[in-house]
Amino acid sequence: MGDYLSSQPSHRWPPTVGQVASAHWLRRPDLISAAGPMLRWYTEELTDDALYAIKAVADTAIKHGVLLHTGDTNPYMRSQIDVMSWTLVRLRHLGGGSMLAEFHTPDDAAETLVRLVLGEDPPASGSLHEPTGGTGTIFRAIAQHLRERGIDPGDWTWSLQDLDPLAVAGAAVNFLVWELGAAANVVCGNTLSEGDLTHRALSLRAEAEAHHSVLLDQAEQGAAYLRALRRLGAAS
Repeated sequence: MGDYLSSQPSHRWPPTVGQVASAHWLRRPDLISAAGPMLRWYTEELTDDALYAIKAVADTAIKHGVLLHTGDTNPYMRSQIDVMSWTLVRLRHLGGGSMLAEFHTPDDAAETLVRLVLGEDPPASGSLHEPTGGTGTIFRAIAQHLRERGIDPGDWTWSLQDLDPLAVAGAAVNFLVWELGAAANVVCGNTLSEGDLTHRALSLRAEAEAHHSVLLDQAEQGAAYLRALRRLGAAS
């Protein structure tokens, strides 16, 4: 896969990313919608210089092993590190993270916290809410803790919210990579002034799924129409 992606010319990167996003949208339209601030660039008119820069960044990430952390068929292996968190931290301008009070939670600290809270014998199912979740580093540690004990994170309910839309976008991508399951939701909002926004996350998810259903119905009708035209052409 790395060789294939690296072989793509710069002008192919936007549609390639779009195709990947579309494939995930078919499964979780709400998460791809939440990831919009991080993905929307592939729909924009890009200059040759911008395309060159996109390919250079992508080639560098592939060369240094990003697919080792995100491309494994085993979700446990895909959940070894919060790539989105480190990406945002490194891409913020100097001092930007401090201004936003945004700091990556060290993996060791997250894993220690999880063991203290959940213990060595966590229940088979439960509900978790992270009001200032960032890109989901704590959830990553919890999911790994559960998997190490033979528990499927998909049997748990995950609800994350954060003020920063880019962090929420990163969390949405992470939820797909880490395979947290159908009951994983993200939402952007101010926890201090608005409180628990799980209801908003569920409402946005319902809207995304309704839109998803309409578009799939239209696509199926279009496909049926094309099949009918082909048959008529073949018959004549």
